[in-house]
Parts: sequence; structure tokens; C-alpha cells
Amino acid sequence: MLSQTLLEEALAAEGWTLPTGAVEGLVRYAAEMLRWNRRVNLTALTQPDEVVEKHLVDSLHTLPLLRHTRRLLDLGSGAGFPGAVLAMAMPTLEVCLVEASAKKTAFLRHAAVHCGLYPRLQVRQLFARGQAEAEGLLGFDAVVSRALMEVGAFLPLAKNYVQPGGKVLAMLGKANPTQRPDMEALAAAHGCRLAEFRCFHLKPSGHERALACFEVL
Repeated sequence: MLSQTLLEEALAAEGWTLPTGAVEGLVRYAAEMLRWNRRVNLTALTQPDEVVEKHLVDSLHTLPLLRHTRRLLDLGSGAGFPGAVLAMAMPTLEVCLVEASAKKTAFLRHAAVHCGLYPRLQVRQLFARGQAEAEGLLGFDAVVSRALMEVGAFLPLAKNYVQPGGKVLAMLGKANPTQRPDMEALAAAHGCRLAEFRCFHLKPSGHERALACFEVL
């Protein structure tokens, strides 16, 4: 069973403190996801400790890069990671989750209401093609995705949804600091700059992760 204590211990290990009610909300969200997952395939992770580390905590690693964001677009949100987690952790953040799968969008819409995030958390069933106006996806300060596609394809797609000065945040799998020059070259090729490239390890598994944050020029 996914308990509040399990999440609190994980947050303490990272040295993080979340706003009042956020921990309880995240536990409720994850528990509802696991309940749905028994009949709808939302995630391959079913053990509470894995869900906490590889879904919740992994998503929260993006917080420092989105502190001043008002409206966030999560492309290919899947079961709501990281967008729904960020909506729970940032009480003033407006989030739009875009997901092509009907069964996953059904869960996301249910969870938004069930966890008290609606209407601040919106859900769209859509295969994003970078046509922001036609798709009705305008006015975002930042776009985020977790392993939706290779970053070389994601950046030119995502930049269409933010104005100059906006952020594109790519959550990557295994990566290392030596890839920074490649990320800088990629940014320059698409009219952006690499604002931050950070590699880290999830606790306690030690699984490698990386975050690339691009600013649209």
C-alpha cells in the first residue's frame, strides 16, 4: 500500500518540503492511479516504493526549473507525470495535460476531479503536432515532457507552444555531463539556448536521470 509515510521519507531524503496538503494529495493521486491500473494499463510500476521514487520524486526534480511558471503544458503526459504532480506541488500553477490515449485521458480527467485539481488541471486528448493555434494550446510559459521522444525531435515540437523567453524542459533517462555540448548545439540549431543541463540519481535505486532546460529565444 502506498502510504504517506513512504512519500514523506522520500522527500526527507531529498531535503524537500512541499506546501500544506501536497503530500496528502500526491498520495491520493498515486493510490487512485494504482487502483485504475488494475483494469487499465497506465503504468508498469505497481510497487509503492517504485511509484514514489520513479513517478512522484522523479517528477518533483523539475520543480526548481519551474518556480516562476504560471501555465505549464505537459506533452505526452501518460498517467500524469510530471504535470499532475507539479500541479499538486505548486498550488498556483495552471497545467494542461496532453495525451493521445483515450484510456489514459479518461483516468487523467477523473483524477483531476477526484484530487481537487480541476479546473486548474486541464486534460486534452490530442496527438500534438506543434500547431499551437489550431490545437488551441496557446499562452504557455513552459512545456515539459518525460521521455515522450528523443530530445532532438521534442525540442522543435515543443518550442511551438511557448513565446520567446519561455522554457522547454526535457526529462531524460540515462545521460551524463559530457553530453552538455551536444545539448548546447541542439539548442542553437533550434533558436534556443541551453539554460541548464543537470544529471542526478534517484534515491534509493541510484537510477540515472537528466534534465535539459531550454530557453526559447
